[in-house]
Amino acid sequence: MKLNELEEAVNGEEVNPFYISLSDLMILLCVFFAMIVSISNIDKGSFERIRSGVTGSTEDTLVELNQTLQYVAKTPPGVPGVEVGLAADGVRLDLDTAALFDTGSAVLKPQALEMLAPLLRLLLDTEYQIDVEGHTDDVPLHRKRGREIETNWSLSGRRASAVLHHLITYGFSPERVRIVGYADTKPKVDVFDKFGDELERARAENRRVSLLVK
Repeated sequence: MKLNELEEAVNGEEVNPFYISLSDLMILLCVFFAMIVSISNIDKGSFERIRSGVTGSTEDTLVELNQTLQYVAKTPPGVPGVEVGLAADGVRLDLDTAALFDTGSAVLKPQALEMLAPLLRLLLDTEYQIDVEGHTDDVPLHRKRGREIETNWSLSGRRASAVLHHLITYGFSPERVRIVGYADTKPKVDVFDKFGDELERARAENRRVSLLVK
């Protein structure tokens, strides 16, 4: 609509409704293309968060999945050693590594992940991507494994890899999962200014493998 036509409309004179409809259409198209650009490189979970924000409904979204997983994890007999929560980047399942691995080891204990079966069945029926994240504590690790040097970086990656292979064996498509080793760079609990038993408890929480559903 031209400026002089807009002034005429304000003064109460008749304006061709075509221009009004065209203006509305152009605005909607601009919003649509902006949305397309903003979500072109993000995952399904991020798209759902945008959709739920627009529609106000959490049905068939990560919010609903989080509630279902928490219910299964906490309702007797429950799923011990797993903490489920909704994070900014998806639904996060934190697994206690003490129940999965021996100290300094990346070899899964026998039947260590059988407890996860009720949760894995739910995740298997979705189409979400899953990042398997390995996390260590802040205690420096530097040792030789054959010709290789083991560090917290490699340990976190190998532990994540062990859990990922279990997921693939369980039935998850390799295209849906990936491993990420964070070493001690993303602590769950800050160890600064902690000593003694409090420090050991914090380090125990930081040693974990997380499944990030997104």
